[in-house]
Amino acid sequence: MKSGLQGRRLLLRPLAEDDAAALWAAVDVSREALKRRMGWVSAMTSVADSRRFIQDCGSAGRSREPESFAVVEARSRDLVGVASLQRRTVPGLAELSLWIRTDRRGRSYGLEAGRLLAEHAFRHEALQKLYARIDPANREGRKMLQRAGFRYEGCLRHEKRLNGRWVDQECWGLLRVEWRNR
Repeated sequence: MKSGLQGRRLLLRPLAEDDAAALWAAVDVSREALKRRMGWVSAMTSVADSRRFIQDCGSAGRSREPESFAVVEARSRDLVGVASLQRRTVPGLAELSLWIRTDRRGRSYGLEAGRLLAEHAFRHEALQKLYARIDPANREGRKMLQRAGFRYEGCLRHEKRLNGRWVDQECWGLLRVEWRNR
């Protein structure tokens, strides 16, 4: 994938250093919502931090396909979020994660981005399963995963330490065969 993943309204392309200012703006406008679910948000305090985040994303994927993508509106070319496929130690599995800036929510961008990544993962990377972990209070995320075909697999209690407290994580999964039969 050289240019990215094209959807009806979105383009998912590898994050580039030129995205640092736009990423900073997206994080800043969404900071309150993001910090409830993602530990790295508090450490992103400047455009320079955004640039380092992008560089870290690039070095993680150098040996294979990119893992982190800018979610970009096709018409305006505005960065509206970040999506990733993180491959873990077990071959054939990847974790899907994404967020959309708060002032662009309610447009089903998360659903379109999730479907684009699922298609890429199952069609071009031959993965067997995508999974996602979400905060049980994240109703919007749960709805998006359900609409994308993911199934609820359970809840891991006190799975993650975030902002000084232990939080639960709901587990959602989508198998290749389920994606194929959708």
